Amino acid sequence: MDHQGAGRTRSAADTPMAPDDVDPIARVDPQPPVAVAVPAGRRRGGKARPKRRLASRPGLLAAAVVVVVAAAGFGGYKFLYEPRVNAPVSPSLRLPTTAAPASSAFSQSLGKWQHIGTRTQDPDLLTVEGLFPPQFVLNGSSYVRTAATVSKNCSQAVYGAHLQAALQSGHCTQVARATYLSGNGQMMGTVGVLNLVSSAAASKAGQATGPQAIIAPLSAKTGPTKKLGNGTGVVQAEVKGHYLILMWAEFANLKSPASSAAKQELEQFAANLVTGSANINLSTRMLTGKA
Repeated sequence: MDHQGAGRTRSAADTPMAPDDVDPIARVDPQPPVAVAVPAGRRRGGKARPKRRLASRPGLLAAAVVVVVAAAGFGGYKFLYEPRVNAPVSPSLRLPTTAAPASSAFSQSLGKWQHIGTRTQDPDLLTVEGLFPPQFVLNGSSYVRTAATVSKNCSQAVYGAHLQAALQSGHCTQVARATYLSGNGQMMGTVGVLNLVSSAAASKAGQATGPQAIIAPLSAKTGPTKKLGNGTGVVQAEVKGHYLILMWAEFANLKSPASSAAKQELEQFAANLVTGSANINLSTRMLTGKA
């Protein structure tokens, strides 16, 4: 990847981002990370994890990865995959309509992904405004957006040659990223949504994610999230229709999540970032066929 080019290209779907402190140059090193000593092969809680469980559910990918990042860029890591629910429509959230129209009902004929199985079904472009609110509150915790961008060059927003190749073969046309800081200033993370041609292409790209194939954290120019990507983080990946959703989360003090509880805290933070932001728009698209 071109270090200088990452995050520069803006698509027609870009929206004004004056409220954000945007770093247009994502810190994406040309070489993928190298493994270091982080415990691998265990489930949450320390139980041994069966091998070869990376993507056991057809059409879905849900994973968490513990990674370490060096101050000069990405360091190495071994990975810890942990399954979690695939971007559900949260019962605590409501689609932005006063009453659910008949078209929002689940249609058996449309299949699992309803209106977002392919980009042909769901042609509206991704936008920062549509995906990432400037701030939101979820389960009593607040989240503030500090940086955001939309680019046509998907490969320059991720690590990993295999993931980049999968995005190219899957005709990825957009990658939208936003970085959020928790209201208490303790956690920060990036959510990335990649727009592929079909759910099959998104699933294939999801299979390519792993210890050296992750979203590039999007840092801000000032504030705590300026240092995003310089600490130890948790990475998650999900597939929702023809979209691949990638997440990065870490503590704002850049300390490693040494305990299981700390790792779970970061994982929940990353999950909440998606639930309170991109998942609302993607679920609306899925159920109503409208962005």
